[in-house]
Amino acid sequence: MTRVTPSVAALALVALGGMVATTSRAETNGIRFPEGFERGVHYGTVTRGNIVEELYANRETVEAVKAGRPIPSGAVLTLVDFRDGRLFRYVVMEKRTGWGSGRSDANRTGEWEFQWFTPEKTVKSGEDLARCQSCHNSQAKNDFVWSFDRLKNAN
Repeated sequence: MTRVTPSVAALALVALGGMVATTSRAETNGIRFPEGFERGVHYGTVTRGNIVEELYANRETVEAVKAGRPIPSGAVLTLVDFRDGRLFRYVVMEKRTGWGSGRSDANRTGEWEFQWFTPEKTVKSGEDLARCQSCHNSQAKNDFVWSFDRLKNAN
């Protein structure tokens, strides 16, 4: 019978902890929860059955789109998703120079990355973010943003 000593068990936990921490960082894609997003521009509400989505953008993004300029690096779009009146999740799109450069054209959405967050504002692990990219790929003419026209008309 193999006996595990306390020091071996401790070493295993440290190693496992390192793997978990690395995995957690990898899942975030560099996107942090956009604290204070609600002080930006609320540029739309989308209702689909029991789902209500509130759309927010940082002011620089709205100003660029309204002026006919490209969406700048640093743009952050936040979708607040309610189901049956309860907060379900946050979905964040963020654009940074060079992001997405390691992807094939079929899986690339310009320089945008996506992340889902729980109502507690932590990364929602296990989500297939490739679904976001796949869907947004059809909006290449609008810099991969489905709500581009709403941004143009935002106040």
